[in-house]
This record gives sequence, structure tokens and C-alpha cells, in this order.
Amino acid sequence: MRRFFPVLSCMLFSTPAWGYGERVHSILTHEALAAQGFSLPSDITAEDLTVVRSLVDAYGRSHPDAAIQAEWLRRYPTPESFDAWSFKEFLLFGAGSTVSGIDKFDAMGGSQLDLLFQAARQPDDDFRNRDRLAYDANRQPLKGPAGKDVPADPALLNMGKLGALSSQAHAHYGLAQVEFSSDAEVLKADPKRFAVAAGYAPGPILTLAAEMNQIHTDLGLIAALSDSPHADSLQWQYTGNGFHYLEDVGNQIHTVQVGLYDFFFDAFLQRTWMSFKTGGGYCGELRTLASIGIDILTNHHTISEMLTEKRLVEAYEGKDSPIGKRLLTAAGAEDPVFAAALDTELAKLGSNPEKEEYGIAITRTLINTSAEEGDDVYRATRGIALSKWRQAGVLYDWTKEDADGAVHPPDAKNQPLYDEFWSLQERAFARASTAVRRMVQLQKKAVGEATDPAAKLELRNHVLDRLIRRQLKMMAEGEARRNSYLSMPVTQASTPERMPAMLAGQVAVPAAFAGLWMILRKRA
Repeated sequence: MRRFFPVLSCMLFSTPAWGYGERVHSILTHEALAAQGFSLPSDITAEDLTVVRSLVDAYGRSHPDAAIQAEWLRRYPTPESFDAWSFKEFLLFGAGSTVSGIDKFDAMGGSQLDLLFQAARQPDDDFRNRDRLAYDANRQPLKGPAGKDVPADPALLNMGKLGALSSQAHAHYGLAQVEFSSDAEVLKADPKRFAVAAGYAPGPILTLAAEMNQIHTDLGLIAALSDSPHADSLQWQYTGNGFHYLEDVGNQIHTVQVGLYDFFFDAFLQRTWMSFKTGGGYCGELRTLASIGIDILTNHHTISEMLTEKRLVEAYEGKDSPIGKRLLTAAGAEDPVFAAALDTELAKLGSNPEKEEYGIAITRTLINTSAEEGDDVYRATRGIALSKWRQAGVLYDWTKEDADGAVHPPDAKNQPLYDEFWSLQERAFARASTAVRRMVQLQKKAVGEATDPAAKLELRNHVLDRLIRRQLKMMAEGEARRNSYLSMPVTQASTPERMPAMLAGQVAVPAAFAGLWMILRKRA
């Protein structure tokens, strides 16, 4: 089995790339912040779309570091060249997507809490992280030697593939900062350390949930420190978008690439049976072990999220759902143990963490905590899910099938698994809620202490400087990987799956019986 695992992990491209359903993001944010003073009206207008982009460009164009300024002017010779398209590329979004807060505003009117309710779901709704393509000078998709679209950064292929929902996984996952291994024994013993550079072997395995949260946090701070008459609301548009990525990694299964050895043992058994039925692939189609494994993993990933969403929404809508009420309570709860872990990490930023990259620090702290439970969520889900979801070719369609119909009804035998599953979901919600509130507290402190124009300008320039430095560095690294990727040999089309040993066995066994029968007949 060991030799199959690197191959299996290379096929983790169809795994759902959302950490929670869109409604979960909205409800979780609402419950976390309902008592945090967001009752003021949201007064953002269409004219605010260019506020932050103009400030970023102006600072880059006059950057105090001559090297940074030169790089900015090389990329964006005129203010007109740093348009919405370029801004999205700069932020590592899909340039061809229509992004809330850059190209449009979806949340008009209502309170700031209503604005946050909408903003927390928008990164899923507007596909800002999907299909991050490379474009030529005419803003047409760049084509590789095989005529296929080229990713803006080939490292994103290590978590998903272009043309699928999983193309956004690189931005919505967060793996722990540990040394990774493709050894199956590591998957058994320490699942958070099992990962493989699947689509772009030189690596790295890029998961940017922490950076995405920080990017949006920086946009929010720049907005808050702008001269826009709607600065207060404008900051929560962007900051609320950032909460999405933070909440994604509150979901434990978004902090492991594979998570559970059992799924691929299931796949091994299914492929063995399929190879027997197809004569090793010579008398019918034999699917790859990897494709069977990803179907099984995807089924359980989706069932876990849909079942959790259904219960939470039931309670939020006032229905009688005891489990849902527990989840709804957890969505507004404080986790004191996790809060202490945040204190420890934030202290590493110095005496004024609110002025530093606290979004990255908070998100990575949540990732490290969640990653310890990724396999537990998958194991509990596997235990309560119907066994048919572990069969080759049987797919769970979340758009049509009810989540309750995908699992065994609770009974005396599986109740411990249900208890574990719901306890894990509660812990995830409470930690994410705690993290969201800490983000808000730090942001309010940073903005609130910039009481005069000089302090306001100083903090804004500090945030602009780190945003520009970070993004230019990440863009350059991605472009270098892309140049390397384009120079790699074109991969040839794969041949049909075959298992000669299985065919030989199926021929040899009957032949042996026939030979034995003939020998016995002659002796009779």
C-alpha cells in the first residue's frame, strides 16, 4: 500500500474547497459579533470602490524604498495601469473574477452587522480565488505548450486543479507549519504532517488562508484610515471578507491535505474488487486507485459540512433542533483555552500587536489547533456515514441529497461517534468565534488610537508598506515558479489502467483447476 499514497494524494483535486457553506460563514460571523457594537448603519457607496486601490497605488508610486518604488513603476507605469484588474492580480485573486469590494458592492444599506453577515460569505460567492490564471499582455489567458491554461502560480496546483472548485483550495486551506511527508505511516500516526506537492513537484505546498486573512485585514485598516466619509463601514467590508478564511481553518478538515488513512484503505479494497471484475482492466475500465480514493474522501468531506450546516441553519431559523442550538451557542461562545493560545502568539509580535500582522498570527494559531483534530472529524464522519459512500463510483450530490439521508440514524451503537462529531463541530465554532472577536478588538484598538492626522497617516503608511512588500514578494515568487513550470516537459497522456497480475491470476486459477481435473480424469 505504501507506494500508492503519493499517487493518491496527487489526485486530491476534487476535494471541496470551501471550509463551511456560505450560510455558515454568515451565521458564525453574526453570532460572534452580535454583541460587539455593530449597530451603526452601513453607508458604503459605489464611489468607495476606488478608495483603497488609489491609496495603495499612490504609496507604491512614491515608496520611500527606491527598490520597491522602481519595482512598482516597472509593473504599473501609470496610475491608469493599476486598475481593478491589476489590483486583483496584486492581491493574488483571479483577475477575471468580479470581486465584491473591488468591482462591486453587494451589501448596501442595513447595519454594519448586516454588512459583515454578507461580507463573510463573499469570497465563496464571487469566486475571487478560483481559477487564478496567468494572462498575456492583452489580458488573454496564457496558454502552455500543450495549449492548456497556465496557472498564475503553479504551486496552487498542489492543492487543486484549474477549471474546478478545488482551484481555490490553495487560498481556503491552511496546513500546519510542519515538515511534510508522503509516507503512509505518517498519515497513520500524525495526519497533519502528511502532504505531497501533487501538481507541481518542485513545490511548495501553498496554503494561504493566513495570508488571505491578513490581506483583507490590511485592506480594512487602510480603508478605516482613509479620508472616505464612509471609512468606518468600508473597513468592515474588507475585514469581513477576511473572516471567511479564518473561519475556513476553524473547520478542522481544512487543515489537513488527506486526513485519514482509512479512506485509502477503502479505496484499495474497492480497486481490488474492480480489477477482479474487469480482468485487471483488460475486460472493462479499471479506475485509478487515486480517483476512487478522492471520491471517498470527497463524499465524507461534503457530508460532514452539509450535516453541520443543516443543523446550524435549523437553529438560526428558530426550528426545534437541539444539536443546532448547541452549535449556535458555540458560534457566539468564548474558548478560554484557545484565547490563551492567542495571547501567547500575539505577544510574540511585541507590545503593540494591533500594529503588526495579527491576522496571520491569529489564523496560524487556529490552524495549528484545528490540525490536531482533522483526522478525528473524518473518522467520526466515516463512522456515521452510510457505507455506500465508500464504494467506487458512488458520489454524494450535496445539491440534491439531504445530509440526513447520507448518514445512519443515531442509535445506541453509533451514538458515541455522533457525540464526538458534534463535540468537534462545537469546538471549531467556539474557536473561530473567539478568533473573529480578537481580530475585531485589535483592529478597533489600532484605528481608535490613531486619534490625530499624523498618527493616522503613520499607521496607514505602515500598513501600506507591509502590504506592498508582501504582495510584490509573493507575486515575484509565483512568477518565478511559473517560468520554471513553463520550461518543464509536456506530460504525455496516460494510458488506460491495467493490472496484468489480476488478469494472469484470473486466467491461471481456472487453468490450474482445468489441468487438475484432466489429470484426475486420466487417472480415473
